Amino acid sequence: MKTPRFIKPLTTALLAASLLAGCQGVPLDLSKRTISDRSQVDPFKGRRIAGEATGFQLMLFIPIAINGRYRNAYQNLLEQAGDDLLSDVTVTESWQWAFVGTLYTTRIEATAYPRKKADTPAPTAAAAPAPLEDGGAKRP
Repeated sequence: MKTPRFIKPLTTALLAASLLAGCQGVPLDLSKRTISDRSQVDPFKGRRIAGEATGFQLMLFIPIAINGRYRNAYQNLLEQAGDDLLSDVTVTESWQWAFVGTLYTTRIEATAYPRKKADTPAPTAAAAPAPLEDGGAKRP
């Protein structure tokens, strides 16, 4: 029995699509914990922190822990930051040759600033009730 002519191109297209889908990374949103209002933080108590994650590209073709390394490095950074807000975020990518592939390292550095403590308002005297609009006169 002869194979239909569309099978070979379809198989090739599906194979190419599955290989390309494996190369897709995970988007990373750095804006969730960054400082949008400088009055929220104490600018004199900032500290430098860093998160790092590594992946390996076997024989320059098979990714091992490559796609999620930005997310993993950012999670590591957030663990060190605790409740602090982040500023001056830098992302550094480095690589190193290995015998059967390449080692890729992602390092995310930031300055973590503690949030200012909410000021508790000073106790005030009880406010007097507002006067009535008609001067307090009773109506019949």
